[in-house]
Amino acid sequence: MRPDSSFTNQLLIAMPGMLDPNFSTTVTLICEHNDEGALGIVINRPTTLTMGGLFEQLALDDANPEAAGLPVLSGGPVGIERGFVLHGP
Repeated sequence: MRPDSSFTNQLLIAMPGMLDPNFSTTVTLICEHNDEGALGIVINRPTTLTMGGLFEQLALDDANPEAAGLPVLSGGPVGIERGFVLHGP
């Protein structure tokens, strides 16, 4: 792969005609893309779980009350047993 052909840190937007229900109407953040493959996270599929509910399930203190009401997103159909946190600097 040429260094300038990576899609790392780019958004992949599903075309309107996408028939695969796993990716239909999704926006995916490409976190890594290299010769070994790619890793992307769907960033527009909220679940019914909130950050506060997740913290409670994990027995973690809610350090930021404003974040407690934010939805937990379903990151995609692969590796659903893992979680990722997307955040700013």
